Amino acid sequence: MKKQSSIRPVRAGAAAVLLAACVLFISASLPAGSARAQDKPEPLLAGRKLQLASKVLEETRDVWVVLPAGYEDGQERYPVLIQLGDLSHLQYSVPIVELLAKNGHIPAMIVAACPEPTPRHHYRDSTPTAVDYLPASGGAPRFLRFLREELVPYLEENFRTQPYRVLCGHGLSGLFAVYAVLESPGSFGGVITDGASLTYDGSAILKTAEAKLADPRVRGSIYLGAGNEAETVPGLQAFVRLLERGVHPGLEWTLEVERDEDQGTAAVPAFFGGLKWLHRAWRIPVEAAAKGMDAVRAYYAGLSEKYGYDIPVTEKTLAGRGLQLIREQRFEDAAVVLKLNAQAFPDSPQVYHSLAMLYERMKDSRQAAANYEVAAEKAGPAQPELAKYFRAQAERLKKNF
Repeated sequence: MKKQSSIRPVRAGAAAVLLAACVLFISASLPAGSARAQDKPEPLLAGRKLQLASKVLEETRDVWVVLPAGYEDGQERYPVLIQLGDLSHLQYSVPIVELLAKNGHIPAMIVAACPEPTPRHHYRDSTPTAVDYLPASGGAPRFLRFLREELVPYLEENFRTQPYRVLCGHGLSGLFAVYAVLESPGSFGGVITDGASLTYDGSAILKTAEAKLADPRVRGSIYLGAGNEAETVPGLQAFVRLLERGVHPGLEWTLEVERDEDQGTAAVPAFFGGLKWLHRAWRIPVEAAAKGMDAVRAYYAGLSEKYGYDIPVTEKTLAGRGLQLIREQRFEDAAVVLKLNAQAFPDSPQVYHSLAMLYERMKDSRQAAANYEVAAEKAGPAQPELAKYFRAQAERLKKNF
């Protein structure tokens, strides 16, 4: 069991600036278009808009799928992030996933969204119980069946997915995400909510949550985000108190309240912070790398167990971690990781290229030139242009001897 709770300020205007950048990104990269789910969809530059005929919901729903960069050129499988609610939430989630993955904070992910075509659908699909003032309410059980029995299987059949899934919801969709954790143990390894409306219908979900949490199959990670909202924060705090009263060995959670944001602007920092929190162990600590490859393999075996799929130790992973440490000017720590990478993958020219860049930043021209020469040798005749470049870098540095 793990509990964290904090209220933190966010720099004024930061969320708005990030949201504006996300809108520009998504408007340029998500073209319109549609295809029937039973037909082979046409690949688009950044995303696909499909239509899925649902027997459970008795209607056809749009499904947007955005694939990670390089998907079409490889065979790698990816975890899936399902974005609930209005399509506008996809406008920030896609570039944030890409940004965090590019910088090694999270794995690259397939992002899927099943937007609600009308407000009536939103009230119907997100609410576990019916209330008089929302005639369409109470359809969450059916919508959960749709996700489990139709949407997830469709994604698994048509795309290269891993079994780890993250469910994201805002407001009433956040209520649904918590409901899904309680009602469908194991379906979602991670949940990110923003302003989850847990006080809906007199806090009905909280009245049954304690009994549901007693089920040992309830597991995963829950990030409860919110702005400074008098309407939603008390319900989130009440849910945390329920969590604290029990013993949940497979469940971890945190509550983060963005003091300077409201329900509208908290969506971006909550999503950003939630993804980083769910994957806070993704970047291997230098202490583990310092213990050698056996310790590194053991660390990634632990990650594999946590996320439910094989996460191998790769040259790219270690190189990325080393380069992050170089950017932070933690040169000694970077040397630990990059030397380990060279030991583990001695035939790769890129590992020596990374070491050369490190030593150049450390003002050690001799070591930098020596590693460029090794990189040139490893590139050899198979990559003549690359070998030529490495030799030129070595000669440039030798002038400093």
